Amino acid sequence: MKKHIYSAFCALAVIGLGSQAWGIDILNINAASVALGDPTQLGRLSRNGIPQDWSGSETPFPGVLNTATTYHYHAYSVNVGITPFVQISLDAGVNVFISAYDTTYSPNSAGGPNFGFDTNWLGDAGSSGNAFPGDPLFFQVVVPQNHNLLLIVNNTGAANVGVGDQYNLLVEGFIDTAFTDPSSSGVPEPATLGITGVGLAALAIRPIYRRRKAKRA
Repeated sequence: MKKHIYSAFCALAVIGLGSQAWGIDILNINAASVALGDPTQLGRLSRNGIPQDWSGSETPFPGVLNTATTYHYHAYSVNVGITPFVQISLDAGVNVFISAYDTTYSPNSAGGPNFGFDTNWLGDAGSSGNAFPGDPLFFQVVVPQNHNLLLIVNNTGAANVGVGDQYNLLVEGFIDTAFTDPSSSGVPEPATLGITGVGLAALAIRPIYRRRKAKRA
């Protein structure tokens, strides 16, 4: 009898987890790389080891270094629509770095200590390379609704080190910091709420991550 009760309880747990919101994929890129034909910039962002999050953990701007060295970068532009809370995951090696900007990217601009890299900067991953194999770096930024999010992927070494290194990129959008899916109706129906509660109770001993890994090539 106890076995049957436990099985039913676990089944409800699965249903409950299935109702959790995971946002929408704004962008999903696999097996891409920075190429020699991509635009170049002089210098790159400093890797300060602090990934940006929705609370502004990385602020202020991390600074620029190696302004006499040429790096290549690839830009992705995507409109965030009604999902201003964006989470970015990058599955890549140590010679690939990613940063985020609102609408425009202006490296090599004249004037100022940051050479335009700080203009419209939203945040970056803080470091490059996966912490563990198969565990992509991720960071979060807040973008005004219906603005274009610019994601800049650049190589990190002189003499084109990192050019050609493959990466996978996943960008997810949410409508708030509670990771609410934009397709959600807002307030769940009583039955759904009850099932979700049972599901969470059944798996209370296991951590629940609002994070998905980019697909590996």
